[in-house]
Amino acid sequence: MKPSCFQNTIENQFDYICKRAMEDERKDYQRYISRLSKREVLFSDIGDYLVSQFSAIDSYSTDFHTFTLNGSTIGVENDLLSEALKNLTEKKREIILLYYFMDMNDSEIAEMLKLNRSTVYRHRTNGLAFIKEFMEEHTE
Repeated sequence: MKPSCFQNTIENQFDYICKRAMEDERKDYQRYISRLSKREVLFSDIGDYLVSQFSAIDSYSTDFHTFTLNGSTIGVENDLLSEALKNLTEKKREIILLYYFMDMNDSEIAEMLKLNRSTVYRHRTNGLAFIKEFMEEHTE
């Protein structure tokens, strides 16, 4: 059975409408991609500073050497520094940890440990000199 002329016309019109819709959709997609490409920047084109803002670094308790001080746990990540702190006397280590990790001043440390402020200062400076010397010896 042969289709009528009317049916052919309807089919041709339907084909034309479908092809036209697909062509319009393709043009819309091309415009969308063009707009995106104008606003997007490749990660390789971004500076390290910006990329580092999007990164996250996990830290685990095994990454730190811990020191317990008055019920607080202080983690030191640097292996050489933690080794130097372990080689200090207990009092000097405690004073340095309180000063640098707990942000206490000499007067507060002296009051807490029941020492003179000058004694705290002397222990702290001697401890720092020892740490400096220790780290210089072990980095060469």
